[in-house]
Amino acid sequence: MNTIPESVSSSVTSTASMQPFQNDRKRRDNINDRIQELLALIPKEFFTDYYNSINSGESTSGETPGSASTPRPKGTGTRDGKPNKGQILTQAVEYITFLQNEVDKRNREEVEMILKIQKLARMVNKSIDDVNLENTSAEVELSKIGVGPLANVVSSNTIDDAPTRDSSNN
Repeated sequence: MNTIPESVSSSVTSTASMQPFQNDRKRRDNINDRIQELLALIPKEFFTDYYNSINSGESTSGETPGSASTPRPKGTGTRDGKPNKGQILTQAVEYITFLQNEVDKRNREEVEMILKIQKLARMVNKSIDDVNLENTSAEVELSKIGVGPLANVVSSNTIDDAPTRDSSNN
C-alpha cells in the first residue's frame, strides 16, 4: 500500500485547508484598504454633517457640507472615533452624488453662457469660430472616454476640432 508519512500528510492537509482562509483574508484586506482610501478622499465636512443629522434625526441628502459644527455624538463610528465601514460607504455615495450635482450645475451654467454668447454674436452679426459653442466642455471631455452624447463621434478629433452633436447624428 501507498501510505503517506503522517508528518507529511498533516503539513499538506493544513496548508491545503489554510488556502481558502488566506484567500478570504486577502479579499477582506483589499476591501478594507479600499474603504480606507474612500475615507481619505471624502472631505471631513461630510462626516460632520452626517453625525449632526443623526443627532438631530435629519437626512443629509440635498444639504451642502460644512454647515454644521457640533462635535460627534457618542455611539457613532468606531471606538477610536473614526467612522465605521457602513458610514464611510454611505458618505462616499453622498459625496459622489454631491459632486455629480455640482457638475450638473456647472454644466447648466456653461450652457446658459453659450446661449448668451450665441445671442450676442447674432446681435452684432459676428461669427465666433475660436470657441466651441456647439457642445459643453463636459460633453467634449466625456466623449474622450467614450461616454455621453458625443461618444459615437470619432475619437481622433482634437479639442480645437471638437465634435458637435450634429456630426454625431450623421
